[in-house]
Amino acid sequence: MELGEPDASGRRRPVEIPDSEFDLAVDTVVIAIGQGPNPLVQSTTKGLDTNKRGNIIADSETGATSKPGVFAGGDIVTGAATVILAMGAGKKAAAAIDQYLMAKRAETK
Repeated sequence: MELGEPDASGRRRPVEIPDSEFDLAVDTVVIAIGQGPNPLVQSTTKGLDTNKRGNIIADSETGATSKPGVFAGGDIVTGAATVILAMGAGKKAAAAIDQYLMAKRAETK
């Protein structure tokens, strides 16, 4: 997707980029909606460090957790906060995830 021309309100609408779709094989996808930690995370994810409130402990610059290849950001790390903070954490984590995956890819070549 890319942003198209602004409409009458000034909002730029997303426009599909033809032939830009791709599939990505993954082991797990976590859809997280909420403002507090899910107690299942601690009991089902071995090697993932959490604090006394159940929030995931993650590096503030990369979102990297104690479990290699697992990244976290937003309310699950900070507790209830603003969307802007969560978006910032997501952006940092996305860059770190890209670096992590590119390094893994280089290892397999």
